Amino acid sequence: MNTTAERRLIGARRGKFALLPVGAVFVTAVSLALFVIPMRTWTKQRSMMTEKSGQFSALEDINDALQDEVDALKTTEGMQEAIRSQLGYLLPSEKRVPMLDMPAASADLPDRWPYTIVTNILQVRVAEVIRNSGVEIMNPLQP
Repeated sequence: MNTTAERRLIGARRGKFALLPVGAVFVTAVSLALFVIPMRTWTKQRSMMTEKSGQFSALEDINDALQDEVDALKTTEGMQEAIRSQLGYLLPSEKRVPMLDMPAASADLPDRWPYTIVTNILQVRVAEVIRNSGVEIMNPLQP
C-alpha cells in the first residue's frame, strides 16, 4: 500500500511539474496579449498621429495662404494687382516702361519660311524700341 501511495504522490508531483511550464507559458501569453501588444500598437498610433498632425498643420498653413489670396482677389485693388502682375495688363492711363535696352544681337537669318517669322518679330521689337526711345529707361544699377 505504501508503494501505491508513493506512486500517487510521485504522479501528483509530475503533474505539478508538468503544469509549471504550461502555466508559465500561459502567464507569458496573457501578459503579451494584455500589455506588450497594446503598448506596441499605442506607440505606433502615437507616432502616426504626430506625423499626421504635422501634415495637417502644413495643409492648414497652405489653406490660410490660399484664403488670404482669395480674400485679396475679392477686392478691386487686389484684382487689378493680380491682373497687372500675373497677366501683364495695364490700365488705359498706365504706360509700360522697359527696364533695360534691347540687346544688340545679330539678326543675319536666311530668307526662308521659318526664319521670316523670326525676322518679322525682330523688326517689330526694334520698332517698339525706337518708339519708346523717348521714355527714360530705368537702370537699377545706376543711382
